[in-house]
Amino acid sequence: MNSKMGRYATWVAAVALVAFMIGSSVSSQAQVTTNLSNGGSINFTALVGPSGDSVQIGDKLFGNFAFQYVDTDGNMGDDLSASALVLSSLSNGVGFGVSIQLPLVATGVTIKDVTLQFTATVLDPNQQISDVHLSFTGSASGLGIAEVSESIFTNGFGNGTLASLSLTRTASGFTPASGDSVALLPVTESKIWIEKDVIVSGNPNAVNDGNPPTDFASITIINQSFSQIPEPSTILLALAGLSTFAFLKRRK
Repeated sequence: MNSKMGRYATWVAAVALVAFMIGSSVSSQAQVTTNLSNGGSINFTALVGPSGDSVQIGDKLFGNFAFQYVDTDGNMGDDLSASALVLSSLSNGVGFGVSIQLPLVATGVTIKDVTLQFTATVLDPNQQISDVHLSFTGSASGLGIAEVSESIFTNGFGNGTLASLSLTRTASGFTPASGDSVALLPVTESKIWIEKDVIVSGNPNAVNDGNPPTDFASITIINQSFSQIPEPSTILLALAGLSTFAFLKRRK
């Protein structure tokens, strides 16, 4: 190999090494996992985008976060951004989950709409997700409406719908009245994809004649938790073990 070819090979190797280091850096950024202890929180800007963090809360991993916002007021200056949202760890009688704080308020003829996406994965494959619980903190007056609806998928966002949930708040209260919407999954899952549609509206059918209506609706906190049960094969193994134990006991 002549000196010119040698220098070229060295240059190619150096470029390849730099590219590998950059690629490794990008890959590591995309795989960052933040472990949130009870009461811990993280801003949504750290979660969204191609290099967004994943979050571990208890026995679950949450990732693939996405955020989108639109409204009808024509004022871009008050548009909600991901930086206004905070995700916190949630642990209750149902199980581990997420709590999302967002200052979403619509007054008069305005409608505001937020779309949120994320995945929930169990860290113990023997304890699969069996049902999903949704609740939120919000208020409404007059003809204002606050609503959170969501679809749960089994194979990516928009693919293989498992279940749907919906919870609405008006001046007269929640629908369902319990303030908690629950979806039982037809089969247990180790990973699910969740897409939420969060909407608040004042009175979009009113006419703004110089005396705009004062109807309003707000949502400040959305809570999501998940129940888990042993994976079916684990149950069968446990039953088989109990049956064997009972059989041996009778033989004695």
